[in-house]
Amino acid sequence: MAIPGRRGAVKWFIMLLAGLTLTSCDYTEVKREIGYKGKARVNPWLAAERFAAQYEGKVRSLATWTAPEFGDAVWFVPASILGNESFTRRIEDWVNKGGHLVLLVEHANAETNDWSGDPGKQKLQPALIQMLERAEIELKDPGFTKSTVTAKDIEFGGETYEIDAQSETSVAVDGGKPGVFASVEYGEGRMTVLTDGRLFRNRWIGEKENADLLDALIRATGYEGNIGFLRGSGLSLWGLLSDQLWPILIALGLLTLLWLWKNFTRFGPIEAAAGASALRGYEHHLEALGDFQWRLDRAAALLSPLRGQIVERGQRLSARAGRRDDDFFQFLADRAGLPRERVFRALAEAAPPDAAILTRTTADLQRLLQVLH
Repeated sequence: MAIPGRRGAVKWFIMLLAGLTLTSCDYTEVKREIGYKGKARVNPWLAAERFAAQYEGKVRSLATWTAPEFGDAVWFVPASILGNESFTRRIEDWVNKGGHLVLLVEHANAETNDWSGDPGKQKLQPALIQMLERAEIELKDPGFTKSTVTAKDIEFGGETYEIDAQSETSVAVDGGKPGVFASVEYGEGRMTVLTDGRLFRNRWIGEKENADLLDALIRATGYEGNIGFLRGSGLSLWGLLSDQLWPILIALGLLTLLWLWKNFTRFGPIEAAAGASALRGYEHHLEALGDFQWRLDRAAALLSPLRGQIVERGQRLSARAGRRDDDFFQFLADRAGLPRERVFRALAEAAPPDAAILTRTTADLQRLLQVLH
């Protein structure tokens, strides 16, 4: 048996030492939250929507801007969506008729990551500021100062709700103390501004008394109806056309129909560009050729060679048959099975009067030529 050398023993020793070294390494496990999975990852208001499902009204979860309807009682809307006069005017009209608008300023957009620490705050548009000023609500954006407004509780409807809110935007009612929450009656409805939207998002709605505050805001409206959660402001081109331009589209359709009625005298299947030719048989080709020759010189050049051959062959056959003195035309008529008058006209007529007679004369000559072979 072979004994391993010193080099092999050293090699095995080094491998054993490396294995022991690797098994004795220390490591540290780090857990990091990255967010929810499934529907809760794309819809930050999923928990609030399911909480609102206990009420009488229907819960509406909207991914794009849609104006509130008459049957909607409460709407939770990110402030970044109301960025033009059209949206604010329609929202304001709905609030005047009894709706309750809950405006969420920071951490309100669907694309905001709840684990990144970024508030996802966007610049407030003048149209939104002016709408809130008409309701005597002052919303301030500190800009680049990054000053923070905090609140540990919110008073609403005679109750105090324990929360933990902070935001870089402040809100106040008619010159009051700036804070994170303001709510006023407006017309027959109510406008509420909450600068920290995290209170109602999936990650934080179960903390403190956030759910109780959500319940109070939903019940604050004077009538029961649908509860809407608006997550985004994306506009669909076709949706915009169907909502705003349908009268113009109908008019364009009518003008198109009138133009078709004016420019097309009749409707139906389109005819083929070139129909099938009817000149396919020998008779049709012969007729066309005869018509051409007749229009040139009454077909004299066409008939003369045929007549010469028939007379020459007919005389030769009549001599062989011993009928040289008989009626030559009758002899040919008996051979071809044609009336004597037609044989006479085919051989003696100077020029056919029309193309049809020329065709018949040519056919008789061809028949006579065949029987005389």
